[in-house]
Amino acid sequence: MTTHSIEELAAATAFDKDGDKLGDVKQVFTNDATGQPDFIEVAHGLFGLGSSLVPLRGHRLDDEGLHLAFSKDRIKDAPDLADAGHLTPEDQDALYRHYGVDQLTDAETTYDNKQAGHVEEHREAAAGAPVAAGTAAGVAGAGHTKDREAAGRHRAEETERVEEPRKDIADDGEIIRSEEQLNVAKERVATGQAQLRKNIVTETETVEVPVEREEVRLVRTPISEEDAKKIGDQGISEGEASVTLHEDRVNVIKESVPVEKISLGKETVKDSKTVSEDLKKEQIETNFDDGLKK
Repeated sequence: MTTHSIEELAAATAFDKDGDKLGDVKQVFTNDATGQPDFIEVAHGLFGLGSSLVPLRGHRLDDEGLHLAFSKDRIKDAPDLADAGHLTPEDQDALYRHYGVDQLTDAETTYDNKQAGHVEEHREAAAGAPVAAGTAAGVAGAGHTKDREAAGRHRAEETERVEEPRKDIADDGEIIRSEEQLNVAKERVATGQAQLRKNIVTETETVEVPVEREEVRLVRTPISEEDAKKIGDQGISEGEASVTLHEDRVNVIKESVPVEKISLGKETVKDSKTVSEDLKKEQIETNFDDGLKK
């Protein structure tokens, strides 16, 4: 059996049964009869603005944080009772029904309840007996306010709930109304990386090149009598003559030359995104002694 302090529980970060992070523990609800914690209020959602009440049945607290026995979706869909400050037996029954804790057993963990002034072993209520109402322990942790004033304490031997006066109601009849407001922040994160890369491809290029060549052509020129006298009598004989022919030949030479410079540039494109979150706010009601309500 492991013993922890309620301050450790209140300062823990909560995870669901699959190990997904939920958020910080905002409030701890202790059992009026045993002083042991029965429920916690855990933050979740965008920027931790949402919260839900979760039973500690089947939980585990270690150095990594508080591991709950329920899925994130079930925790987010829990009944909204966190603003009560004190849980009646009816509130607890509604939470137990939502989470279906009948098939879960308590963890072998006790908590040193310094505020109650004693250490008691966490135990289940006897079969058929009413479950003692839970009261916020009022300890602080993880930067959240844990010391909300309890609206009333329910004692196990009492059948009616006795409420304490609201601390936010002044004697002159004034009341402070609060509400959650959405604060949105931006952060710049890396989303990708662009690179330049050169690949070699082969293309065929055809060029027309003008060329010249020499060809043999017979030219017959008559000899005049005067030229014949100069040549003289050559007699009849065989002979030959030759002439050298020329032509142009194409020689292909390739060379690499720079033709273009390419670089990567960035530009900022402005856009807008829509975010939404459920916000809580207090509503004012007037209750009269005759039971009429406006």
